[in-house]
Amino acid sequence: MPRLSPALSLIAALALAGPVRAGETSADPDVQAVITAQIEAFNAGDAVRAESFASPKIKTLFPDASSFFGMVRQGYAPLIHPRSTHFEPTVTSDQGTVQHVTVVDTAGVVWTAVYTLEKADGHWAISGCVLLKSPETTA
Repeated sequence: MPRLSPALSLIAALALAGPVRAGETSADPDVQAVITAQIEAFNAGDAVRAESFASPKIKTLFPDASSFFGMVRQGYAPLIHPRSTHFEPTVTSDQGTVQHVTVVDTAGVVWTAVYTLEKADGHWAISGCVLLKSPETTA
């Protein structure tokens, strides 16, 4: 069985755990602003701006912003032109920062995007994202 990186382990654990009790989370407008700005860049087709919100480690995985955006188109299409997004409270612990975002894609399918973030040069940067498809759909 393959081993998960610490970031993926954190994402998986928090995704499977579902909502946490009150008091363990709070909204972090700075975290939410970074994710919102990246989604806006995806919507505008601005690969350079979209990649600018990725962590340094993520950026090393792609030779350029166009390759990064190609990966997003293939694996994260619900984040491009979503009908709506809704932020859950931000979860911050010693293991990292996680943000759940409910996304409704263009076909009305509901997804949960589970983001991990880290500080890079004093600013939040997206270090990972897992999309989980929900059985729910919009009306």
